Amino acid sequence: MKIFTKLTLAAVCLASAATVSAQGRNDLLWVLGDATPYGWSCDDATAILADSDNPKVYSGTMYLEADKNFKFLTTYDFGNMEYRAASADAYPDADGRVSLVYTDGGDDFQIHVAESANYLITVDTETLEATFVKSAYQETPVRYASIFIVGSVLTTGYSVDNGLAMAQNPAAPCEFSVEGAAFQDGIFKIATALKGSGTWNPAFWYFCDPADPTRMVLNAEGDNQWSITAAGDYDVKANLADNTISITEADQSGIADITTDVIAAQAARYYTIDGRVVETPVAGSLVIKVTADGKASKVRF
Repeated sequence: MKIFTKLTLAAVCLASAATVSAQGRNDLLWVLGDATPYGWSCDDATAILADSDNPKVYSGTMYLEADKNFKFLTTYDFGNMEYRAASADAYPDADGRVSLVYTDGGDDFQIHVAESANYLITVDTETLEATFVKSAYQETPVRYASIFIVGSVLTTGYSVDNGLAMAQNPAAPCEFSVEGAAFQDGIFKIATALKGSGTWNPAFWYFCDPADPTRMVLNAEGDNQWSITAAGDYDVKANLADNTISITEADQSGIADITTDVIAAQAARYYTIDGRVVETPVAGSLVIKVTADGKASKVRF
């Protein structure tokens, strides 16, 4: 069985593709405010995701600046229902909790944290309570609490607002994944913020690195995308800390074929079974060899 579909590059012009409104999407809450890395920019706003087992609870990890305000929006535009602080100048209590109200008017009370840091944010929309726990990961500020697969591999196609959300790893919040995604033959790229990505500005997109399909490039020219040539269920893992990506058939691991139009013009290259570039294979190792004509095979040194 082929474990990994052939990976190719595609350059397509999608600037004219239409999107639909995200107003009816119930699996996301957007975080906006002066405390966030992007302030009040709806284009840049990241969203925390609903729990798959309890859709009334949302969570995600992101950076918040001390003593500055923020709140939660149910859409990526203002003027709709919001979750705000229940009282003025609200800070988390000793247990990290803040009481919320669900409203589209009234007092615009907002939330603050006392220390600048990455926080695991949990919002329970049933109990109207938010919880803030300082993340163990503090190496760099976490800007995105969610990212989204968009492309013809999905039945929703290039409707950005219907992009497939990739779940964040709370223990390593720069890592995102989706398991068992039903892909059809097609191509995809990764959106960082739904409203901004809908403008097709490359600053809001991760693209396939034309020199190495196991790597991602933010804000790149050429609209290079990943390609799935065999329909099936796939696991996708993306790491924004080192800009790497892994795409494997669900419940499988590794790579059987990797091909790009760039590799085809180069000398043979080598990859580990899980898709990482190997500069110099070591004796006894099993690797994937991609020759200058684009053919891939497993070889042992």
